[in-house]
Amino acid sequence: MSDHTLLHKLAGACANARIPEQADILLLQSPTREQLQARARRFVTLLQEHGDCPHDNGGAWQQRDDHTVIHLPDGARAMVYHASGALRYVSGLGPAEAAFEHDAERAVLQRLVEERARKLTLSDWAGPNGELRFERLFRTLGQGADPAGKTSAATLFRALGAWRQVAGGIPVLGAASVALRLAGDGRLDALSVQVRPANGEVLDRAAIIEPQTGARQIVAQLATLLGQKEVAGDLVESATLQFGYLDLGKRKTQRVLAPAYVAHVVLRHKTGRQAYVLAVRATERAYLDLPVYGSGIVAGHGRTEIARCEIR
Repeated sequence: MSDHTLLHKLAGACANARIPEQADILLLQSPTREQLQARARRFVTLLQEHGDCPHDNGGAWQQRDDHTVIHLPDGARAMVYHASGALRYVSGLGPAEAAFEHDAERAVLQRLVEERARKLTLSDWAGPNGELRFERLFRTLGQGADPAGKTSAATLFRALGAWRQVAGGIPVLGAASVALRLAGDGRLDALSVQVRPANGEVLDRAAIIEPQTGARQIVAQLATLLGQKEVAGDLVESATLQFGYLDLGKRKTQRVLAPAYVAHVVLRHKTGRQAYVLAVRATERAYLDLPVYGSGIVAGHGRTEIARCEIR
């Protein structure tokens, strides 16, 4: 089998997707140091006003290579990333502190994180003509075992909700745009806002290439990475293809949001599995330099004789 198998899977993943014929190229701000500090203060003040963050009385600001840390009381801290303006808050709670007393259904946990997101008006960070859409709920569970191998009941430690930014009806792909994590006693354990500040300006309106064309470019890129002429079909375990604006990550500068096709491909070899994330532009003209995201080993969830901790 040849790489036609991978091409078929990638193109089929977008068969029912609503892909526009044209899309706006959105200009992003390049925040100054003063704007980044103001953004961080707004973030911390918002949390303090709702009782989700200890009052810092000015705090201790520490500038590092790619981000600034605001040290808060009780071991809490907030961060702003210089390249993107991304924000993050982490409480001083330990990973196993303030667990849930009882397990809870996913619908209950989703309601909890969504209510907290509304309370914090997190949708205000979505920018002009943008919105946040709830995407997924994660649960952090832990389980132990005694020397005889008898396991305890699973304990629910955290509930985490993830939201995706949507601009002009097009999702912004990449890490979760907003991620909110709650402890069992209702305290905010962590919050990240990875939404780049925009100024509402449109640089251009570009025609979108067909998913089949994007899929062919993905296949060619992967074959080059593997040092092969084609990707053997029997190696392909799974493959998905998404259309959307692409965020390059909190540590990278970015001038525009431009449409792209992003593929997630998992290959199975004799000794293991390898995962790839690849992106190609969805427009004829290049508005954004797209790096090759690289690869990483897909590790299976193991279970030891002592303990098990998983996120699901």
